[in-house]
Amino acid sequence: MTDARTMRPARFVTLCFLYSGVVLLAQYVVVYRFRLTVGGLAQLGVGLSILAAGLVRLWYPEEERQNPAEWGLFTYGMAVLAFFLTGILLAQLLLF
Repeated sequence: MTDARTMRPARFVTLCFLYSGVVLLAQYVVVYRFRLTVGGLAQLGVGLSILAAGLVRLWYPEEERQNPAEWGLFTYGMAVLAFFLTGILLAQLLLF
């Protein structure tokens, strides 16, 4: 049983998916300004896909696994991805 104050790994990964999808969509708006170029469509497609994966994980939660070894690397990877995407977005905002 988990304490109410601790974040469950599955919920954290779901929130990272949602956050990363929103950040990628914001990058699309900042960089491509709704233009439909090949790069813009790729950025838009990846952002929408990651956001959709987060929504699916939110609406259909999987059975919570209690073994931290099953979530460790994936959880840290999603946190690093969200961190780097945020850094890239902030750099783009400063440049544009």
